[in-house]
Parts: sequence; structure tokens; C-alpha cells
Amino acid sequence: MFVGNMVTEAIPARVFALYRIVSSKKELQRSELQAFMEPPEIYEGNSYFPAILKAATELKLVNIQDNSISLLVSKEEIKSIDDFRRYAISILPDYEEEQFWKCTNVIVNMNEGIYKYGAISDSDMLNYMSNEVGQNISAPMMRGWRFWAQFLGFGYMNGFSFLPNAYVYVKNVIALMGLEKNKEYEIDDFMAQFMHYGKILLSSSLSSKNLNIAMSSALRQLHDSGEIVLKHGSDQDMKWILFPSSEAFNQPVSTIVYKGLKK
Repeated sequence: MFVGNMVTEAIPARVFALYRIVSSKKELQRSELQAFMEPPEIYEGNSYFPAILKAATELKLVNIQDNSISLLVSKEEIKSIDDFRRYAISILPDYEEEQFWKCTNVIVNMNEGIYKYGAISDSDMLNYMSNEVGQNISAPMMRGWRFWAQFLGFGYMNGFSFLPNAYVYVKNVIALMGLEKNKEYEIDDFMAQFMHYGKILLSSSLSSKNLNIAMSSALRQLHDSGEIVLKHGSDQDMKWILFPSSEAFNQPVSTIVYKGLKK
């Protein structure tokens, strides 16, 4: 899923379920784990297990040695699906050269261009993605992408249409940044720290300091909810430009005050 081609079988809930099973045991044989995931007395059809296990190893949740599967991330670190989301976000920078990372980066930087496609898996969209990524992108790959894109918080899915608003993703990145509450950060300093975990969300060309719809919507929502305060200083040289909006904070951002994230 995160190395090589994206797949539909390894959805987040299944990968998390596999992790929870392994975390409840000291060690499992591959066949035992598959029996937990796909009980032979009720399971029929093609097995999803290999794809789910592959995704779990790519996320460095479990280790496989001689068909024995053991935990790499302690159960104290990932207690809930929200913990799992934040952990997965922390791992994504390791896969910058992979298909999932590249597809995500292309899609979130399409801005309003995304709205001209009826679905992320229609033929025109697939042709566009294939040209941009430099790989053949198929409909099943994009269907696999949508599950993780929504789970990680790059935006929202309305059927097969993608609505860019990375509030959930940006909120988790900010949590990973370890900012000091009530401290005011120069926007360049904030973005430099954000890049460590959030580069997937930003344009490859940052010289203009223009933020896309997904990132801009996230910052505005965090501002509206009181989790951060966006500030504009007319006399400050360092500014990042939010994607234009007629309904929200629309000035260049010079500093950000971190107020604390809400659950």
C-alpha cells in the first residue's frame, strides 16, 4: 500500500485490527494470525490477508521472521484508532518516493482543478494522475488511495469525489511538532517544523509561499476553532499566502500562535 502499488484490500481498519491482534499476543505464527483475521469456518473468497500484513510491515507495526510475527510498536503507544492515525502520519515521510505519497501530493495541489473530475477513479482523472506521477495509475489503486486519504485526513470523500480540507491531517502534524502552548511562531519557523511531517501536503515549489486549498482550509478551521491564531503583520517580511476565500481569514499569514489542540 505504501511501497509499490496502492491496493483496495489493506484499508486502515483492517491494518489496525491486525495490529491489535498481534499486540494482544506475545508472538504469532503467520497462519495463526491469518486465522484470526479470516476465520476459516466463515471466510470465503480471495484472501485479503497478504495485502493487510504487507501494509502493517510497511508502517513498521510488525516484524516477520521465519513466519513468526511480532510487534514493533508497543501497545502502550497505539491504544486507539486516533493513536494509529497519528503514528501512520509520523511514518509517511519515509515513503516520499512511493506511489501513495506522489499521488497524494498531486491531488492536494490540484486546488480547484480537482472539482472538474466527477470521481477520483474516472478515466480523465486516471490519465491526469498517470501523467503527473509518471506511473500507470488504475481505478483500483485510486479506490485504495481514498480509504487512507480520508483516514489520514487529507480531505473528505463524497462518494468518489475528493473535497480538499486537511484539517485532520494538519492537526495531527501539529501535535507531532510539539509546539509550546500560547507561543507565537514566525510563519517561516512554523512551516520549517511543519515540513518534517507535513511535506506531503505542500507544493514542490515553495518559493512563492502560496498554500493550497487543503492546507489553507485546515489552517482556517484551526483558527476558527481557537486551536491556533493566524496573524497578519503588515510590517513583517515573512508571509505565507492562503488560498483565496471570501468567507474566512484571507490575509497573508506572518505569525501563528499555538493555543492547544481540542479533542
